[in-house]
Amino acid sequence: MSGIFGTFCNSIHTQDKNKKKLILWNNAYGRDAKQIFEKNNIQIGCCLQMLATHTTTSPILHMNSMYAAIDLLLYNREELIIKCNAPTSISDEELLLSYLTQFGMSALKDVNGDFSGVIYDENAQTLTLFRDHMGIRPLYYYADNSFMAFSTDIRGLLGLDGVDSSLNEDWIYRTLSGYFVDSVTSTEYQNIFCVSPASYITFSIKNEKITQEIRSYWQLGKKKIHYTSFELYKAKLKELVTDSIQRRLQAIPGKAGAELSGGLDSGVIGILIHRLGRDCVYFSWSVDPNEIPYADHDERLIIKDICKQEHIQCHYSQMKSDRSMNSLLARQMQSLGFSLDENEPPALRYAMPPYINAMALCDSCSCMHENGASVIFTGHGGDEGISHRSSPYEMFYHHEYYHFFRSMWSSTHGQKGRIFRTLKACKNQLGPKRRTLTGAFCTVFATPEFLNKNFRSHFSEKDMPALHFSYDPIRYIADGGSRNRLDNVALLGAYNNIRYIVPYLDYRVIDFAVSIPRHLYLKNSHNRFIFREAFRDIMPKSLYSVHIKEDMSAKNYPSNPNWYKE
Repeated sequence: MSGIFGTFCNSIHTQDKNKKKLILWNNAYGRDAKQIFEKNNIQIGCCLQMLATHTTTSPILHMNSMYAAIDLLLYNREELIIKCNAPTSISDEELLLSYLTQFGMSALKDVNGDFSGVIYDENAQTLTLFRDHMGIRPLYYYADNSFMAFSTDIRGLLGLDGVDSSLNEDWIYRTLSGYFVDSVTSTEYQNIFCVSPASYITFSIKNEKITQEIRSYWQLGKKKIHYTSFELYKAKLKELVTDSIQRRLQAIPGKAGAELSGGLDSGVIGILIHRLGRDCVYFSWSVDPNEIPYADHDERLIIKDICKQEHIQCHYSQMKSDRSMNSLLARQMQSLGFSLDENEPPALRYAMPPYINAMALCDSCSCMHENGASVIFTGHGGDEGISHRSSPYEMFYHHEYYHFFRSMWSSTHGQKGRIFRTLKACKNQLGPKRRTLTGAFCTVFATPEFLNKNFRSHFSEKDMPALHFSYDPIRYIADGGSRNRLDNVALLGAYNNIRYIVPYLDYRVIDFAVSIPRHLYLKNSHNRFIFREAFRDIMPKSLYSVHIKEDMSAKNYPSNPNWYKE
């Protein structure tokens, strides 16, 4: 885990003030070593965290005419060593730089890892930013005709001299009203962007102006996959997921950590980590059963079954989690030099962006820290890919008409007037259901009570895009759907000194998931069908049969009459 940052200008001038600001906001991402390369109009910095077994000790890399800073966890190290004819003692960062120097930036398509980076070519006078296939590691940038800057933490850019940090009101409205990120590259600021996943941007100076060229090195779901039997699909899915988890365990020394819920995604990851023989700390966001009794259909009952089957122990959240000055988050921020006011409520004291599940993630990090784990395996990305939550309309949308009508026929099994009822079910899917899925997606947060009236008056429902989650995962991901959790865990993980690992977003896994026939995910009203079948032999019965995972223990929480106001 590292924080990378820097600036590129069309003229030679010192930027000591900018340098201090960039270091301040990237310190959390790497605390072991810091280094800055400066020459004429270029500045590249790196705050390095030595997490993996083969991490470099030099934050700034130098090879031939190239200077680089790379944030990297590499999962196909042996393959790249063979391709580069490199010594086995080489660090992951040096190996990646050597690989790109030999084969070019387009060769990133074959790099299995979580990464972002910058390379400055002194001979060509170009600076290139790049990012992993699914955007697991963050990297933001600002660019105009005379100045560009980049930073792992977006806040590193906001106070820089020359950066236009005007608010992006479209982003704010769509994110608040739709409860999802507006796009794969946009941010809260009109002129600050994310480097697009699976791409690289090369900046150069022509006619005293900074120009940029964006190129993609990989495309999700480009080729459809067709096998001759369901068993082959199932076996390949299981092989890819198991291999993804195993590669990530091999890249990280010491004890692992994993979130464990009553859902399929985290359940399978937790079971596989244990069966692959790794010592692991398991944590659930649900409240400890000793504090809140079990309820009907409680996800903690499924966790209990997993733990009993695998002979493992799961740690639970507490009713009143520690938000004090002694919490892990507070201690880590103070160690970075932040001054916190203990009289402020937590949301103001820590001033962290209010992403989804922020406090639950901090609880996970705290548990891992206390139990000696430096990483957390999360199931994010599963339900939009390998364990996709499908809808019957998806089959029609993807021209799998036979399977659509077969699904509708099976849904009326045992009913009188079955042909009529099947046609009615088809009409419902292609009428009201389709309009719901393909229409503008708004949540309760779009109400006048939540958004300022003057602000809201500039927008309408037609400004909201559709949510493609349940019928077009490729479009959903392309629209930025995966970012809602990735941005969150990158930021909160850094400020809690923990790195999140996302095995379902291994580019081979997600590409397979979106490229196979859609009917494999829905059979006889059983959703996420192929994923259930692929891992049926290792799941307890309660996990295999779960349909809607909820923290049902909430039924037993003490009531709070002021919840709406809060």
